[in-house]
Amino acid sequence: MPPRLPLRLSVLNIHNNVNTRLVLLNLSSKTKRSYGTTPTSGAIGRNTPLKILFCGSDHFSATSLNALYREHLNDKSFIESIEVVCRPPKPSARGLKSLKQVPILSIAESLNLPVHKLDTFTNWELPPTSPQYNLIVAVSFGKLIPARILSHAAFGGINVHPSLLPALRGAAPIYHALLSNHPFTGVSIQTLHPTLIDYGTILLQSEEIPIPEATPYAKLHDQLAVLGAHMLVHTCRERLFIQPYTPLDPRYPPSTAPKVTKEDAKINWSTMSAEDLERRAGALTKIWARLGAVGEMDRRKKAMFSHVEVWNGSGSTEPSYNNSAAEEGGEEGLAPPEPGTWKYIPGENGGEGAFVVRCKNGWIAPKGIQIEGQPVRNAAEWARSMQANSRNKKQVFT
Repeated sequence: MPPRLPLRLSVLNIHNNVNTRLVLLNLSSKTKRSYGTTPTSGAIGRNTPLKILFCGSDHFSATSLNALYREHLNDKSFIESIEVVCRPPKPSARGLKSLKQVPILSIAESLNLPVHKLDTFTNWELPPTSPQYNLIVAVSFGKLIPARILSHAAFGGINVHPSLLPALRGAAPIYHALLSNHPFTGVSIQTLHPTLIDYGTILLQSEEIPIPEATPYAKLHDQLAVLGAHMLVHTCRERLFIQPYTPLDPRYPPSTAPKVTKEDAKINWSTMSAEDLERRAGALTKIWARLGAVGEMDRRKKAMFSHVEVWNGSGSTEPSYNNSAAEEGGEEGLAPPEPGTWKYIPGENGGEGAFVVRCKNGWIAPKGIQIEGQPVRNAAEWARSMQANSRNKKQVFT
């Protein structure tokens, strides 16, 4: 059975323009293998230099591409060549007047790697000037790589997937791990199945990576991207994709993680708790509802909330309605307003106030709000001005 990476977690500082993130890495070190420059007598084996066709799209896949490229620069007898497949730029924005390209494209071009831009593999062949690839690596590619393409690779294909397969098969495993409040997740390296996505043989799997409460999507994404890149290099160095291999025994129940849609960000004030909404906003960045005057619900406008937190009454004298008596309308508290009711809470001693909205069992306090057709505003300032204007009709979120 191919070995799991040993449980030896180190902390690595990942620096960017904004802050320093602490990322847990599984840094399994192996003695560097000596690779020959050419296969013996045309054979393909453990010492054959890799000629990789890398299929990717987003920042998650760019992390793996960068890791492979560093190995290529350091040891061309290990990775001889890398070529990249990605989707071409697509029209976007209003009027579809500008082209939006996938992040992997600019990364590949900055590394001077050959790039093949295509929407489909139908009738596609590698140009004669390109080296014949012997391994396909797919990371967040989003398309099935057909058997015809896989059959040209002597080593087949492998994939980096940010979940502990077979849990969270699909396009959005990180989002669904957060939305479903999973206590942990991880990364799997699997072979590429010729007809199904995320049904390959599991070659390697990380240990369980804890997901603390209120973890934002970006933090978990970056953590798993770096871990996945290290596991990918490990898989390539140890040639875990060479058959015969023994699959890892699945330890997790199968589940799906379909592509996230705008409906996943829609708020249901009556069924979602404050904690649910804080977690959902952390995963999706923004969540939304409709705002309209009472009696004029057909004229509602979409309202986007950002930087959402659970509000517990801190910094104000307003009752939070979070104690059990208040929730039930008992003597110790006021009867809670209907879900979707909003308030402006003045800050104490001239401090910053808060915009709060009632949900299933408490209140949320978004920091930002954007009403349809208007720019993003400070939510507390928006609520203060709305509440101060006596001409405004009473409005609720639905």
